[in-house]
Amino acid sequence: MAIDPILPRLQVPTIDTSNGERRVGFGDEFAAKMDSALQSVSQQINVADVRLERVASGEDADIHGTMIALQEADISLRMMVSVRDEAVQAYEKIMNMQV
Repeated sequence: MAIDPILPRLQVPTIDTSNGERRVGFGDEFAAKMDSALQSVSQQINVADVRLERVASGEDADIHGTMIALQEADISLRMMVSVRDEAVQAYEKIMNMQV
């Protein structure tokens, strides 16, 4: 299972400077960190899938290592979902603020 990168879908805020130039704001760093985290989670899931396929096919595989890889992938995915939920909740709070 591959996770698509998030970076191309994020719209990075820009800051207008006094001379009319537009430069990228702090959002690019956040987007890059999120993309890196997503790639890491995706890689852990792929490693766990490969190990599980080896065990299921009857190849000589380390069952203990496979179970550890599956748990690491599960924990990473749960953490990423938790971070996503917090980010969405923060966005909703900002959008609901009175101006």
